Amino acid sequence: MSDFLSRVIQNTEGFEVPYGFPEVTETSFSTRRFASGVWSPLSLFKSGEQGAWYDPSDISTLFQDSAGTIPVTADGDPVGLMLDKSGNINNGTQPVSVARSVFNTLPSRLTIDKVDDAIVVNVPVGGWIGSMVIATSDGTASYGVDLPAGDYEIGGNYFSSNTINGVLLREGVVDANDLAKTECYFVGKGAKASYGDATNFNAAWYRNNLTSFPLLDVSSGVDFRSAWNDNNLTSFPLLDVSNGTNFRSAWQSNNLTSFPLLDVSNGTNFRSAWNDNNLTSFPLLDVSNGTNFRSAWLGNNLTSFPLLDVSSGVDFRYAWNDNPLVDFPANMFDNCLAANFDSCFSNTDLSESSIDAILTSINSNGTSNGTFDQSGGSAPSAAGESAISSMRSRGWVVTVTGGY
Repeated sequence: MSDFLSRVIQNTEGFEVPYGFPEVTETSFSTRRFASGVWSPLSLFKSGEQGAWYDPSDISTLFQDSAGTIPVTADGDPVGLMLDKSGNINNGTQPVSVARSVFNTLPSRLTIDKVDDAIVVNVPVGGWIGSMVIATSDGTASYGVDLPAGDYEIGGNYFSSNTINGVLLREGVVDANDLAKTECYFVGKGAKASYGDATNFNAAWYRNNLTSFPLLDVSSGVDFRSAWNDNNLTSFPLLDVSNGTNFRSAWQSNNLTSFPLLDVSNGTNFRSAWNDNNLTSFPLLDVSNGTNFRSAWLGNNLTSFPLLDVSSGVDFRYAWNDNPLVDFPANMFDNCLAANFDSCFSNTDLSESSIDAILTSINSNGTSNGTFDQSGGSAPSAAGESAISSMRSRGWVVTVTGGY
């Protein structure tokens, strides 16, 4: 829920009402009703703006078949067509009967199986660059989006909840207050305001074409696998992810150039966490509990790296592969018993001092039968070659620039 909704005043009956909204008739926020003729999401389309507005609380917009011949009338009915209330006739359909969501009441919403149930929206030629509001039983929030022309699925196996309580898609810039009002509208229809109680964010916003992400309360989250994977994010907010343990592919395949100092100290799995971005720097995160760093920073624009505590690490395959990495800290792998560094530093530009420091640090642990790969950059000096000889005597397979 946006900050706008947290600014409240007391009305004359003694209960809170969001600032800028009309007085409500009931004290429970989830059941407040707005008076006839006051603000609704329809006002966001008053000048012919493109987009769509879906409101499952309005049962007259729901049909059991995609042709719109059999209306939804009761709890448990399947939904094959959901009419667009924006006036743009961008109706959501589902022609496949087994992939239809179910209409449920108290509150009125669509329930999906998180397998294939979905409403499909056809975005017209030219696409929509603007804002999206998604309202569910787990939380409600607004996002920036860049939706290309084609079919866009609301639901499916990648969605932030198993319910759809309301959706708004609007091309162009939308005022923050109007987005807050839209969130409030859907919450008033029975959606949950905050994600603060949710623990599982596995693929919650995966492949949503997001261009911006709000400062949501995800403080109870434990599983963030692929949570923001495959979007168009260029920056990321300072979210509270301190309870998170699994960050596999969490921020993979975005356009991030920097990353905030998040508390990921409980994280154990960072496989592909920041893979395939445009990072030019990386913060001093506490990843001391991390065991899996496979492909963690692969495919970025990092030229240097901080001295992180990776002493619990076991798997470093491809970790820094395909970066213009020149400077790497000494002592990075001291007290780290990992033996899997396959392609870890391939396609990098490591300086002589950096490759020497890496090899010396790994060798200091006395581990056996490991694999290490470096390509690009400088060959190791005599100090690095000495470490390689020692490692090979213990069964290591080591490949470095220069062919030693």
